[in-house]
Formats: sequence, C-alpha cells, structure tokens
Amino acid sequence: MSLASYNAYPDVDNLMADIAKYDLFEHVAELEAYGMTVVPPEKMQHNEGFVERLRDAILRTCEKRNSIEIGDYRTAKVDRNSGRDSWHLLEENEVFVEAAINPVNLTLVRWLLGQSAKFSGQTWIIKGQGAGGLGLHSDSHGIPPGAGQVAHMCNASILCTDYAGEEDGPTLFVPGSHHYGRATLPHEADLSNTPFKFVPLIAKAGSLAIWNGATWHASAPRSNPGLRVTLVQNYMRSYMRVQHDYEDTSPQLLQKYPELEKVIGKSLYPYENPRNPDPSRIGPFLRTGTDPFA
Repeated sequence: MSLASYNAYPDVDNLMADIAKYDLFEHVAELEAYGMTVVPPEKMQHNEGFVERLRDAILRTCEKRNSIEIGDYRTAKVDRNSGRDSWHLLEENEVFVEAAINPVNLTLVRWLLGQSAKFSGQTWIIKGQGAGGLGLHSDSHGIPPGAGQVAHMCNASILCTDYAGEEDGPTLFVPGSHHYGRATLPHEADLSNTPFKFVPLIAKAGSLAIWNGATWHASAPRSNPGLRVTLVQNYMRSYMRVQHDYEDTSPQLLQKYPELEKVIGKSLYPYENPRNPDPSRIGPFLRTGTDPFA
C-alpha cells in the first residue's frame, strides 16, 4: 500500500516521491531523531565537476571581494580577511544557483520547512591551519524557548573539501539537541566543559550536511595544512525574516532557473500595498498555520 498514491495530502505526497527517488528515507529519519544528517556525494545529483567549480568560485570570489590572493587551497594559509564580505553569492557565479536549488538539497529543506520554504542566504567558510574553534550554539536566532515543535530555519552546507577528521576543524553536533527547543546557555556552550556529548562531522567533499536550525553545533580548531572550504546555505519558513532580499535578482537567472524564483519568491509580509495585499500570496502563507508541510 502506497499512501502517496491516494494523493490525499499533496504537499507530503510530492515530498515522499522525491524522498524515494533520491533514496533519502534514512536521512529524513536522522533529521527527525538527531536533528542533522549528511548526504554523501554519490546521492547529490551533482553535475560532473560541480564541487571543483563551487570551491573555485568561493575562493575566487573571496579574492576579488577582499583584494587578497589565496592560491591553491591545499597549501594556502588563511588570510585574516578571508571571512569578510562573504554573503549574497547568487549573482557571482551560476554554480551558487545550482547549489541553492539542488533537488536533493531542496527535498530535505522542504521536509524540514515545508513547500513554502524560502532561501535566506549563502556565505562561505574558509578555515586555515591554526584557526580556532567555535562554541556550541543554535542558528535559530530570535526563536524563544518553547517554540521547538517544528524547524523554523535550517542550515544546508555543501562541503567543498574533505572533513576527514578533527584535525580538519569540522563542525561538531550535539545529536538530538533540536528537541530541547532553545538556544545554549553560557555554561553549556564551552566545549571544554559542556555536559553534552558532541560528535564531529566526517564527510567527503561534495557531501551535503543539513541540520535543523535548532540543533546545537560548534566547530573544532583546524591543525591540518591547507584550507577547509564550505558553502553555507540558510533556508527559512515563510514567516521568518530572510537574511537577504532577492528582489534585485537578475531576470536572466530567474528565467534560466525556474526553481530559484520559487525559493526566493515573496512571502505575504511585508505588504507591498497595505490597503490591498496580493491575494495570490495570502493563501499559501496562511496554509502554513495548519500544515507544517505547506
């Protein structure tokens, strides 16, 4: 018996079809139980050479925006300016658009945030030898305690280099912490004495690491030479305030990538015309009040 075949719950039926198509049932279960999952490169439907193009686009964009020279990521030392001016990448290179609308990525994003999930922003992390770590924290900023029944936002990071061990300075997670429904307290955030067990993200370049925004995570210091390069992508539910307003996205990109228009499209708020709100935006927005998959 296939429940999806009845087409009684379209928003979920469509998701189930894509989850089966891309072999993601284990990853959905991990998102629910642990608050995070890692999809290996062989499941990601990347075009040939995608990871290399993405990594190169990140490094070259960083060089251009910050007037620095990075060179070969395998031997480079991180520049102190490599983390500056790192947001809003879509118009820099079409490989960033490919990453934002990757079908495997969007299937899991929509499982967490519903069909109306909005693309919020992209940034890079370029981490070199000697870079320090980061304490435990939640990405669901501004969400008060007690609002953890659903994911309000998520992080969908594409690894552009291997995370082979803790020497690479990987992300660290507290499995199941999204169930707590709150951010970390000061005495919980310090990795050296936190009472919570955390685990490292170990995965190959090209993998997708996606987690509920409420899942506590941190990062380890990097001792290996070369750079750890990651594309960080944030998505949010339609009632959240996204990090960037994409109204200025070029018509050429929107025409070439129809899925992009859906994920950067306008929500109901703010009203463009306060006297006459756009009727086409009212229904989908209100439906999320009764259905977390809408």
